[in-house]
Amino acid sequence: MEGKGNDGKGDTPERDLWRTKQELFDSLDKYYNFTFDCCANEENKKCVNFTSDFLSRQKDYLEDDVCWMNPPFSKSNQMFEHFFSVVSKGVAIFRCDNMETKVWQDIILKNAEWVFIPKGRISYTPISYTPFEVGNMRGGNGTRFPSALIGVGVDVPKGFEGRILLIQQKGVKSGCDANDDGIPPNNKLLGILPTIL
Repeated sequence: MEGKGNDGKGDTPERDLWRTKQELFDSLDKYYNFTFDCCANEENKKCVNFTSDFLSRQKDYLEDDVCWMNPPFSKSNQMFEHFFSVVSKGVAIFRCDNMETKVWQDIILKNAEWVFIPKGRISYTPISYTPFEVGNMRGGNGTRFPSALIGVGVDVPKGFEGRILLIQQKGVKSGCDANDDGIPPNNKLLGILPTIL
């Protein structure tokens, strides 16, 4: 169904520079005090310290930072693999309409300490836009897809309405498949919890 719902064309370079809405970032930043934006340029950066070449950053460079990542959709696999290998403390945002995909199954769900789905659709701001589009993507209803916040080394955000999908025990990473109950070993699966944290 071309142009309707999820037509499989979300991970395109045209969307790579979409900005996180400032209001959402500011709310998260009050809680986390982000110090480094992993995937940004001068126009869409959210932190004073940022890079447009995240894949070249090493763990020791970021060890004291609390990182924010809104990865380019077209490079999400590479970006999340690198995020989990070099970031000790951070939060990423990513679309969660296709959780059966490699980026979710093989990378995010095996490495994230928590996944949180905020209530409602999140709007992003295209890097080139006309004034009526800002904050009014799809008539003010956000994107076509839901988004998730994904954390490592930090607590689940407080004061946000939504659902927690997964919390891993800190320091235990599961690379195993789910057991007979559908729960990955060494994970504390909390299910979908109603929450305003």
